[in-house]
Amino acid sequence: METRHFTRREFMKVGTILAAGLSLPVGAARLFAAGLEKLVKTTRVVWIQGQSCSGCSVSLLNSMDPEPVDLLTQIVSLVLHQTIGAAQGETFMQTLNRVAQEGDYILVVEGSIPLEMPQACVIGGRTLEEILVQLIPKSKYVIAVGTCAAFGGIPAAEGNHTHAGSVRKFMEKHHFSVKNCLVNCPSCPAHPKSVVGTLAYLAGHGYPDVVPETLTPRMFYGHSTHDECPRYHYYERKLFAKYLGDPEGCLFKLGCLGPITYTRCPHRQWNNGVNWCIRASAPCIGCSSPYFAQRKDFPFYRKGELQHAVNYTENERKGEK
Repeated sequence: METRHFTRREFMKVGTILAAGLSLPVGAARLFAAGLEKLVKTTRVVWIQGQSCSGCSVSLLNSMDPEPVDLLTQIVSLVLHQTIGAAQGETFMQTLNRVAQEGDYILVVEGSIPLEMPQACVIGGRTLEEILVQLIPKSKYVIAVGTCAAFGGIPAAEGNHTHAGSVRKFMEKHHFSVKNCLVNCPSCPAHPKSVVGTLAYLAGHGYPDVVPETLTPRMFYGHSTHDECPRYHYYERKLFAKYLGDPEGCLFKLGCLGPITYTRCPHRQWNNGVNWCIRASAPCIGCSSPYFAQRKDFPFYRKGELQHAVNYTENERKGEK
């Protein structure tokens, strides 16, 4: 495929769209533009999927500005991807081995990792554990895309037999340093703007400012959904929605987890800004939280402030190990 030549003006346009969509200051547009230019020219990306539903890959294909074709064939030098990549079978494994020997790439991991049952996730006859042990030391940075990779997610739910865990737990198990290396981009699925923005920042400016406990970039995950919710004024006035779909009132008493969820959903929304949970009059289910889907007795939809208080206190006490 012929490589398209992007102008500086086009990089600035995409950088501005990324910054505006995430309600970031004007200076962020220049940072993203410079990073996107490096992604095009010098930075390779290796994308590996573990215990996942491929939802984060599908979300990436919903990218707008840049659109999927430009993103995957012209902007991101995507060397490997099990689902949307052209290389399959023996060709894929040969390419993987070659890239691992060469090094100098950003490694993206989607999905959790079976920490105590390696055979539960096998790629080309090799366990995911073997592959990651080979890839991580040679990578410039590692991005855990989606809540499954960042915190364990649904595969790591209480009682699972594979003892699925996050990329961070895997790296610590194998004594790989996460400091200035691992970046978490949670949500179920991860939003394409967060993924593209993180890739651009890493390529152009190095390791971003992250929240130490979660290793999430502050520019994308620095504010709670609750604080920036368009229904926040209802919460302040103690006016609460009475049923799912209620167009008015704060959804807190219907189980909204916005207070313990940190994303830019109120600004960027989903499907190119068409909608998001609160706009659809449904509670936030906390899909970017470290505690998402972890416990059997903590359903996605619940009622009452008492449940919030109990789980908030317990989650604060436990933290992400």
